[in-house]
Amino acid sequence: MVAAPVAAETGNRWVRWYRRHEKWAALAFFVGGVGYDFLTLTRIDRLLDNLVLFAYLLLLGALVVAAGRLRLGRPVPAIVARHRSLVPLAVQFLLGSLFSAYTVYYLASASLTRTAVFFVLLVFLLIANERLAGRLENPSLLMGMFCFASFSFFAFFVPVLLGAVNRWTFALSTVASATLCAAVLLGVHGFRPSATRAELGRGAAPAAGLLGLLVLLYAANWIPPVPLALRFGGIYHEVRKEGAAYHLTYARPPWYRWYARSEDPFLLRPGDRVYCFASVFAPTRMRATIYHRWQRYDERQGRWEDAGRMGYGVAGGRDGGYRGFTYKQAVAPGRWRVDVETEDGQLLGRVRFRIAKAGEEPLDLAVFVHR
Repeated sequence: MVAAPVAAETGNRWVRWYRRHEKWAALAFFVGGVGYDFLTLTRIDRLLDNLVLFAYLLLLGALVVAAGRLRLGRPVPAIVARHRSLVPLAVQFLLGSLFSAYTVYYLASASLTRTAVFFVLLVFLLIANERLAGRLENPSLLMGMFCFASFSFFAFFVPVLLGAVNRWTFALSTVASATLCAAVLLGVHGFRPSATRAELGRGAAPAAGLLGLLVLLYAANWIPPVPLALRFGGIYHEVRKEGAAYHLTYARPPWYRWYARSEDPFLLRPGDRVYCFASVFAPTRMRATIYHRWQRYDERQGRWEDAGRMGYGVAGGRDGGYRGFTYKQAVAPGRWRVDVETEDGQLLGRVRFRIAKAGEEPLDLAVFVHR
């Protein structure tokens, strides 16, 4: 171990090269971290991908410890002291790799509802990371970024590992993240008798505050329930399974909506059932219960009213998602929606549609085969 300041660092040719090309080098490392994950990541439950991300997270934690000790003038390994100028660059590369991986994974689960807020925050941090190269020695910023990266990883890794998604797996994810953040904090400050409570409190405040905020976001249903993801959802006149395929019947849309594979508005005839079909991805070995919460908008009271909650079990492993459906009969025209959610009420996605009375002419029906 050596003291942090090392004057010989200025003679390192790699450091001199980096200083001459600092602007473009930072951008290249950022793009490299993002591009690598977008090209190599596959399924969220692939063990090798998750082990690589975990290794990145541990390496990032070690670099946060090194950066904190350098800033406080405490001993660090000789190799770190010699290349101290490269520590922020390595931190930026790892943050870019982790946040880009999380963006890929959370994109699949975030619906265009409140859960999109967490996804937008990930994208913001992914982009902002490129601008933070000169500030990544700030201990509070570093600790906050590491805490968010740690939480985002364990939020999907623990459910994949245990084969379940519920409040208990979220609590365990939070505890795992808090434990890792505490280990990093102790790595910076150590068990020194001279470390005051105020010093340790200042170091822990960013992580503790961020974890508390994330718990509140989860309670408010603003964090998508990864690793589950709604792959497809739609409204139909009939759902029929033939072999491994589902035949979905719906009123043929106008020519200018040739791309539509679901019915909106749903043209209601006497005696019709309204089917909601959904395909939900779940990792291998995971079993869960998915619920469809049917709701109708009450125009007079200006709010959504529950019209029933029905569930079915899903088994993970299929790339295209586990398929299932629910239906309602004796429905009224108006604005409707079906929330596809977990047993604990965490929102996977939402299918919005209107119901209108059909005319006298027969419906021109089409069939979409979901394989």
